[in-house]
Amino acid sequence: MKKNTTSNTNRRIFLKNAGFGALGLTAIGTGLISSCKTEPSKENSIGTVGQAIQSGSSSVVTRKNIAILSSDDPELQVLKDAIGILRKRSEKWPLDPAGWSENGALHTKFCATTEFTYQVHYSWYVWPWHRTYLWTLEKKLQHAVREPKLALHYWDWTKHPSIPEQYQGGKENPLYNDTRLVHPNDIIPFDFINMGPAFRANKFNTFGGYPFPYQGKGPQIDGIAEQSFHNNIHNWIGGEMAGFVAAGYDPIFYGHHGNCDRFWQAWLDADPSHKNPEDESWLEKVFYFTDEKGKPLEIKIKDVLDTKKLGYQFADLDFNSEDGVYNSLEDKVVPSYDLVKASGIYNTTLEEERKVQSVEKVDLANASHVLLKYERTQLPYMPYCSRVFFLFGELESGPENCKYIGTFTILPITASEGGKLEKDVYMHVEITKAIRDQIESNKKLRVFFEPVQVRGRNIPDEPLEIENITYSFV
Repeated sequence: MKKNTTSNTNRRIFLKNAGFGALGLTAIGTGLISSCKTEPSKENSIGTVGQAIQSGSSSVVTRKNIAILSSDDPELQVLKDAIGILRKRSEKWPLDPAGWSENGALHTKFCATTEFTYQVHYSWYVWPWHRTYLWTLEKKLQHAVREPKLALHYWDWTKHPSIPEQYQGGKENPLYNDTRLVHPNDIIPFDFINMGPAFRANKFNTFGGYPFPYQGKGPQIDGIAEQSFHNNIHNWIGGEMAGFVAAGYDPIFYGHHGNCDRFWQAWLDADPSHKNPEDESWLEKVFYFTDEKGKPLEIKIKDVLDTKKLGYQFADLDFNSEDGVYNSLEDKVVPSYDLVKASGIYNTTLEEERKVQSVEKVDLANASHVLLKYERTQLPYMPYCSRVFFLFGELESGPENCKYIGTFTILPITASEGGKLEKDVYMHVEITKAIRDQIESNKKLRVFFEPVQVRGRNIPDEPLEIENITYSFV
């Protein structure tokens, strides 16, 4: 068989730059297909995260923005090779727990499920579960090519608001997925990635979600980060990424969630008052994964709160575009409802996006967060992506009385028990003091959802006025 000399040369450059020893170079040169024979499960053979960390390298790898790497970067090539190995394992045996297919199925199991004890979305479990999901994949990839310094990457969509070329190409690229609906040059609307309200959330519940209801009794409430930029980008990409069932099979999932994981750390660092929950029920929550050899692994949330102890760190925590167009602490807002209506179906260039979006200097000194509750039956379809506007009184919309609140994607949700749609939707939004005063004074406040068109999906043209909303301040 003819060897790929270019690929091997790139790997050697990466290994040299990263300081790898002969072991890794030898393993890569052999074209390793399977890292090990997965042993049958044995009683008392389930590992823990502590054992997994001790068995691995003590070094800390640095996760970087994948969009800054050239398509032929040796570091990127090693990642592609590792993913290729996992894909080949699945081709050989689809149930290989160290293969790509079973890794994607893990997300299906715990995110598309209706079983109460497994579901991790719509609650405070979503971020630690996905952190652990990425970490266990990183360990599988490292083991596949025998390189402990291989790192997953994140996709910083604030600096690169289109699908990075590293994920494009064709099936010859292990990072490519042909189900995505967006075009290579499509630009994520600025308001889709507005992170300011989540950054300014002082409580973890507001930022990251509420405790999961005990035995399914009570509402399932996700945090503002999940409802906004997390859901928006999943839905914007389309294809497998737009639903819980298959999202884990698209490699761009790990770039997107790598950035969400990075945001969690940035939120903690943004303010001394930002802290993770201290509830024992959260800290002792057990997640179920497999290690790099495919063996069962039980991991508690308390063991994944320090990324450096897990063996990775981020290149930076800066969520601002280099050209100044996007600032994560300022709101890139749609200034009026009328302008949204005139903006067309979707925008495909930065220049067109700038025409629709503008920076509105809002007094956020007294901003607060409010939890909206309304009946899910009002939504005509799901996922439902919309720009939310508050309209004061009975007047026609205008810059003075029509205020843009945020852009959110409401995903389908199933009850913890019985598999039926939940009755209510809960949404976290950030409001100014003027709006809070309006709510507290029981004055007329109308709430409009302006549906956002995304590629490949047909939606109604008319806005939806949400009725019977209740408000609670958080």
